[in-house]
Amino acid sequence: MHSTVASDATTQYHQTEAHFLAAVCPLHRRYSSSVNAYFSAVDPAPWNLLSIRVGSGALDEAMLEAQDLIRRTPLGVHVVIHDDEVEGLWQALTDSGLVAFEKTTAMCLDLSTFTPLPADRQARVNLTQHLSDWAGPVGNAFGLPEGGIANYQAQHQRALDSDQGFYHFTLSVNTVVVCSLTLSMCEGVARLNDIGTEIAARGKGYATQLIHAALAYARALGARQCFLEATPAGVSLYRKLGFVRLFGYQAFFRGPVVPVSVEGDFCGLRVLQFQQILLGFKPAGEPGQTA
Repeated sequence: MHSTVASDATTQYHQTEAHFLAAVCPLHRRYSSSVNAYFSAVDPAPWNLLSIRVGSGALDEAMLEAQDLIRRTPLGVHVVIHDDEVEGLWQALTDSGLVAFEKTTAMCLDLSTFTPLPADRQARVNLTQHLSDWAGPVGNAFGLPEGGIANYQAQHQRALDSDQGFYHFTLSVNTVVVCSLTLSMCEGVARLNDIGTEIAARGKGYATQLIHAALAYARALGARQCFLEATPAGVSLYRKLGFVRLFGYQAFFRGPVVPVSVEGDFCGLRVLQFQQILLGFKPAGEPGQTA
């Protein structure tokens, strides 16, 4: 029974992950239930990269296609692989110039066991559609340059405009936003992303307060479970909140191998056209541009 419950939770985790990434990435392709590819932008580097997510299960032809995509793209590449598949793919990825650089943990919370904290009068939590307020702590926490913050904010605006079930939360102290996160809902299941706190405001419990507010909101929307992907630094906090480990991820990275022109061209092709060709889409203006 325990194994079946864990398997169901893992499946739901991947569903919420795919929903979130597809909503914020302008181009994506599903090779199989276990292998998905996303381009993070249509603008030139450095924040335009190819991201590939590999779950557990039969990979077969799907992974071969993804590996071919890695070899063909001149963009930076970020590959995140379920622990069960790392050993079998390590050599092929390193042969393609990728380097292992980070481990993360997929985690799950049973919201029926969750008890929200009482509100702190000194801090104010807001559910906002003003993404300029939300973007600051996220960019600061993850070290994004100004252009990268603007690009990521635009990705989230796209998700809001297309009604993808995104909810953006901020926490303010003395009217200054110091913490923010994203709650996304996929078929009644919740996911947290982009949990970031301004450096000067860390260690004061603000992220905990904001997470509690978002979890309470998710439960009010009918969610029974919530998922997130934790860096090593965040695992202890999420465990204190009741999240449990589902499985581990290993990330690999390779920088861009061909410079992008100032106009955003690769060998005479616009970046968007190049991405569409790599993913097997037809040129712009023809049918078949969605995954």
